[in-house]
Amino acid sequence: MDETLEQLKQAGIHYLKSKNGIILEIIEERVEQVSEMDRQIDKLLSEPERGFIVLECPKSILSQLTSTKEKMQVVGERVIYTKDLSDTVLDSVPTYEVWSPTEAKSVSFLAEVMNKSINETEKFLATMRAELPLQMNNMFTVLIMNHDPVGVVFPHIEPNTVNQGRIFWIGIHPKFIGRGLGKGLHRIGLYRLQHDFKAVSYLGATKIDNEPMRKILSSNGCTEKTAVISLESVM
Repeated sequence: MDETLEQLKQAGIHYLKSKNGIILEIIEERVEQVSEMDRQIDKLLSEPERGFIVLECPKSILSQLTSTKEKMQVVGERVIYTKDLSDTVLDSVPTYEVWSPTEAKSVSFLAEVMNKSINETEKFLATMRAELPLQMNNMFTVLIMNHDPVGVVFPHIEPNTVNQGRIFWIGIHPKFIGRGLGKGLHRIGLYRLQHDFKAVSYLGATKIDNEPMRKILSSNGCTEKTAVISLESVM
């Protein structure tokens, strides 16, 4: 399977592999090796121990992935946003703290923000650690207001990229939703990507119908790049 993933990379597909599966990305609308991409994705889908596979690509590219679109199911559409972090100094962010992801207070707070059980939250954190083991302990970033935690954001550098910053997950505690705090929380993520993770660019994505998040991305200076179709194939 590693050989197939290397072939996908050479064909222009970014991938992230975890113990549960593989995420594939084609962001650019103009690529040169579409037929080779289709062949290698088809090969990957035939691997016996591949786990789940997620693919995101522009609609124009998907129409050319003949074999892939027959074997994977469309589950949604997202909008990609980008921001150059190399020529703008971010400052004036709200108060925040970096928590340890292993402390009980961290897991408990995140469970409340995500509206999940402690067990489900621990599984989420375990997945994050498996995918980003070298960054995990520095990612748990909490927005603080009047000495209270109100939201959490997980900035990181995407593996196999040239210092491309991303946000693994972001959310406001239910008690504070509707107060316009999302922009500040997202800006904290961008600030930490630039200052602490040394990211030179940022790539973000949100569901096409998530207007509040799209407004946050735009208001923080991110540029809409393209829309991508999300597909899944599960063992």
